Amino acid sequence: MNATGYEGRRVPNTMATDIGKAMARLRHRDIRTRRRAVRTLFENDDPATLEAFETLLDDEDAWFVSKALDAYRRWAPLVGPSAVRTLMDHQNAEVRRCGANLLAALGPQGVDLALQGLADIDRVVQKKSSQGLLAHGGTEGMTALLHHGAPSVRAMAMRHPSVHEESVIEGLSDPSLTVQTTALEVVFSRDLNTSLATLLPFFEANVQPVSLLIWAAQHAPEELKQLTVRLQTGHVKALTDHLRSKVDTSEDPLLQALISAGMLTPVARWVMKRGGDEDTLRWSLINNEDLDLIERCKLLERLVGRAAEEGVRAEVQALLARDPETLLKVACENLSTAADELAS
Repeated sequence: MNATGYEGRRVPNTMATDIGKAMARLRHRDIRTRRRAVRTLFENDDPATLEAFETLLDDEDAWFVSKALDAYRRWAPLVGPSAVRTLMDHQNAEVRRCGANLLAALGPQGVDLALQGLADIDRVVQKKSSQGLLAHGGTEGMTALLHHGAPSVRAMAMRHPSVHEESVIEGLSDPSLTVQTTALEVVFSRDLNTSLATLLPFFEANVQPVSLLIWAAQHAPEELKQLTVRLQTGHVKALTDHLRSKVDTSEDPLLQALISAGMLTPVARWVMKRGGDEDTLRWSLINNEDLDLIERCKLLERLVGRAAEEGVRAEVQALLARDPETLLKVACENLSTAADELAS
């Protein structure tokens, strides 16, 4: 019985003899004999024959190397860590990659090999070893990943849900911009608490400014106004999407900060989807000349289904009395026409 508890299949003596012959023929000079031996061993599907494939890992014929790797993929997890170590210690990077792909299947038994794989010069082996440690490495594995020399490995550790909050905050000052950005994403996705001063350099560098603004609404609402004035018009859609999905009232701190900062377009687009309970804000925007004219017209157009309401008609007439721009006047006249049709 091996380390995984696998005993191997009990086979009749005759079959065992055939398997033994096939294993021996893997070293035969005649290529056809060796290929038949490979097929015989795969047909019998016995993990105990895996050791015979080790010599094929160094074969000059790529077909035999490929079959040897197929054998290890099939049986190595059953045989245990010793079989995977054979792959991880090999000089050929493709062979080591095969071994690294099997680490997660070994469970906790593969942790030592995964730690070994972190030091491999091949990036694929490093990545697969990292995944094995993230799955089964515990505290030791996470520590090794967070202190690894490759930024891609440290960034992978940052994304794992088990990484401690302190490690994520430390990642914000990592020498690698990749790790810093990943840590910032985790701060926002997990809504972690840190100081605005820690995040402000990212905002000033225009790195995820919208997400930072949303974070600030929860953790530092008193600082929102100074942040919103630095936002750019290209951030409007992201802000609008957030407001529509998360904000239910115009009293929301983020929405109020946008209004105070004069960033009215995302507020207007949020109001378009709201009902009559937000009419006070709606009409203040429609009458606000600081808001883009097209956005003001769109707010009016969205009221066509409510055109006959007394409050809407009164606001429309008041706006017409001020002799607004042509586009606004047309929108108001359309509402008046719609109100007459609804009333008839």
